[in-house]
Amino acid sequence: MKILAIRLKNLTSIEGTVEVDFTSEPLHSAGIFAISGPTGAGKSTLLDALCLALYDKAPRFATSVESVNLADVGDNQINQSDVRNLLRRGTSDGYAEVDFLGIDGHRYRSHWSVRRTRNKVSGSLQPQALEVKELDTEKEFQGTKKELLAQLVDLIGLTYEQFTRTILLAQNDFATFLKSKGAAKAELLEKLTGTSVYSQISQEIFIRNKAAQEEVALIHNRMSVIELIPEDELSALHQEKESLIEKRAAGIKLLAEQNTQLNVVRSLKMQEELRKKKQEEEQGEQAKLKVSLERLASQEEGLAHFKTQWEAIQPDLKKARQLDVQIQSQQGGYIQSQQILQTACGQVTEQEKKMRTATEHLQLSYRSLNRLLNHAGVEETLQLEQVETILRQEEDVLNAGVKANEERLERLNSFGYPSLAEEQVKLQKEQTRQQTIRQLTETQTKAKTEIERLEKETADCLKQLAEQDTALKTVQRLYENARMAVGKDVKALRRQLQEGEACPVCGSTSHPYHQEHEVIDTLFRNIEQEYNTAVAACQQNNNRSIALQRDLTHQKTIEEQVREQLATLQKEGLDVGDEEQIQHRLEELAKLILEYRNLYAEWQHSDEEIKKMRAYCEALRENVSQCRLAMQKVSSDKEQLTILQNAVAAEQKRFEVMEKALNTLRQERSVLLKGKSADEAEAAVARREKELNLALEQARREVETAQNRLSGLQGEIKQITLAIGELREQQKQIEFPEQLPEIIKKQQEENLNTERTFSTIEARLLQQIKNKETVEKIAKELAEKQAVAERWAKLNKLIGSADGAKFKVIAQSYTLNLLLLHANKHLSYLSKRYKLQQVPGTLALQVIDCDMCDEVRTVYSLSGGESFLISLALALGLSSLSSNNLKVESLFIDEGFGSLDAESLRTAMEALEQLQMQGRKIGVISHVQEMSERISVQVQVHKKVNGKSVLTVVG
Repeated sequence: MKILAIRLKNLTSIEGTVEVDFTSEPLHSAGIFAISGPTGAGKSTLLDALCLALYDKAPRFATSVESVNLADVGDNQINQSDVRNLLRRGTSDGYAEVDFLGIDGHRYRSHWSVRRTRNKVSGSLQPQALEVKELDTEKEFQGTKKELLAQLVDLIGLTYEQFTRTILLAQNDFATFLKSKGAAKAELLEKLTGTSVYSQISQEIFIRNKAAQEEVALIHNRMSVIELIPEDELSALHQEKESLIEKRAAGIKLLAEQNTQLNVVRSLKMQEELRKKKQEEEQGEQAKLKVSLERLASQEEGLAHFKTQWEAIQPDLKKARQLDVQIQSQQGGYIQSQQILQTACGQVTEQEKKMRTATEHLQLSYRSLNRLLNHAGVEETLQLEQVETILRQEEDVLNAGVKANEERLERLNSFGYPSLAEEQVKLQKEQTRQQTIRQLTETQTKAKTEIERLEKETADCLKQLAEQDTALKTVQRLYENARMAVGKDVKALRRQLQEGEACPVCGSTSHPYHQEHEVIDTLFRNIEQEYNTAVAACQQNNNRSIALQRDLTHQKTIEEQVREQLATLQKEGLDVGDEEQIQHRLEELAKLILEYRNLYAEWQHSDEEIKKMRAYCEALRENVSQCRLAMQKVSSDKEQLTILQNAVAAEQKRFEVMEKALNTLRQERSVLLKGKSADEAEAAVARREKELNLALEQARREVETAQNRLSGLQGEIKQITLAIGELREQQKQIEFPEQLPEIIKKQQEENLNTERTFSTIEARLLQQIKNKETVEKIAKELAEKQAVAERWAKLNKLIGSADGAKFKVIAQSYTLNLLLLHANKHLSYLSKRYKLQQVPGTLALQVIDCDMCDEVRTVYSLSGGESFLISLALALGLSSLSSNNLKVESLFIDEGFGSLDAESLRTAMEALEQLQMQGRKIGVISHVQEMSERISVQVQVHKKVNGKSVLTVVG
């Protein structure tokens, strides 16, 4: 992880926009640089901006734990631990921005900002905002502020606490890692070395042990819910089961006997009812037999009468057959003649339709021809020969027009219009370019003049500002002295002075201002007014200087853009002459193009007229042809219609003769057999005879069926009477036959209760067998799971933990040993008296005092300067301890050097200077003069009036 640039605006004492770019000289080449300035100038503000942009936190608020609200603008309040307190008073907005190289090797930018409502100084503070993007792809990260901060931790590879222990050693916080708890050390070492697998192993062991214990508990619970019947109760159940089996068999046998007796009683009753029913049926069958015999006699008499009538109509039948043959012969010729007549009439109708269609088509052709010729007379009077003469005249005019237009086209082609248009566009473009160059040259001249004016005014303003600053410092000293002179304590001391007695402050025995209080107050007010006037004038001149510098930068930008545009336009120049020559040639081209366009319009108009005339001639020719064809069609259809009409008249006469003869035969035949044909009469007689025979046969079958049914009923009655006698003998042997249903119902209930009791016992015995098998299986599974759970419990006791800290601390103790090797190497340069050592079995640290016979001391017994040197050695060791997971290339140290003596300070500086060869960039914040003199590249913070500071980079 490496810091590339820090930018900030309106934070604490820094007003306006400030940038510290580590990728540009002289900071790019410097391995170590100093951030120097007087106390309160704003040196630590740079590191506050770094932390704000990356973590929305600032080191100076790390110890603010008491929740106290402070007054903000108006009636608003803000908590004293709120990072928005860093926004400079009297400003409406501010930001902190950091460019950095992430652990994945990509460049990122994080922008933290805060503003007041409506961007007014009097507005209330709004919540701070955070924006993150990748500089290489311009991809912006999305999400809430909390989500963006989590993504930044992933990109940086360190949390805020880890960042302030490895990359940023904040003021008064050097010993944080030295005295931090083991878990915090382990987490940081884990991030630096990329050995997070130990935490994952510890957590996984904890999870698996918990799961194994839960499985064992679950099996115990499963076993506890299974109930087994005691042996004595089980034996009693088996005995009761045997007893119930015997009782169930006896009950089933008794119920069968009772059902048999009940069947005898019910059968007797049913047979008696059946005999009564059969006797009633016997009476009904005897009545049906009598009716069937009467119907049979009637059918025999009707058949004899029908045969007598059939013999009487035989002569009429013979004569009817003769007439039917004659009518059939005559009717064939009649139908044929009728069909021929209908066909002929249809042909006449079709021919008339064709003739009407041809006539209409001819009339349409004449109308179309008249429309073309604008003829208003009657269609039939139009002569086609005259139309053909007109057509030839129109074609002659058309050919003359085509020839004239071809001559115009040849003249158009001779102009070479495409080359003329191309040359015109080229000249117009060059003319525009020359005009643009002239305008840009004028703009460049004006910009240069304005730049010279602004540079002169800026220099004068800066000179005047320097003079005002010098005068302001003098007035400020007078003002401070005067303010002290009118203070309450000074006034009280002055009142106690006595003439001739020495002043306890200056020792003078003369006290000129002892009684002149009003004179002193007036003098102070005059000095105060002079000081305020000087501050206002200096501020006004400073604002004017800023405005002039902004205008100067803007004019230089304009001049640069104009110069680039001029260079580009001059490269695109064409050698076609000056503007006057170009304008003259453009006028010539305009005349030629105008002449071409006029001729083209004339040719286009003539071409349209030719197209219309050609279409007119083609339409006229086609209409004349259609008229001739239509006239031929009408004449042909008229001749064919006359032939068809003559044929229809002849066929009509022949049809009338045949129709008269046929009507005579039909009239004679209609009086015989009631108009029916002989075949129909014979068929009707045969059907009637067949119906009578069938009815006779049906009557005979009915008589026979009635006799058979009557005999059957009489036999059934006899059999039923015998069965009733036997059943009555059996019923005499049954006791209480009328109570049998109730007795059987009670026996059924008793059998059902026995069966239920038996099923319950049987189910309990089966469940006992199943439960016993289940318990055996669960016991086997429990033994296996307990063996696994015991192994995981032992492993969990050694290295398992929910947060992974147990194994992480063990594993990172080895990493800590490696860290101490690096740290002791740096510590040997910083202080030969001490060595760092790991407290056995923990991640805690202790020091060995070499000057005290290698006495082991706690880190809490070190002085401030000693703690700083050892913490610096640890920080440098952490910087050296890097892996592929996280490489630390930046280190910032805020103050702490003031607690060192001259020799220790020199040693610390030499150790820091040696790190330049390792490719690390180290920033040291200190107001110690010796450090500032030894470090050539510096970021200097200068205090100005009104609590304002400015920043410059020197080297």
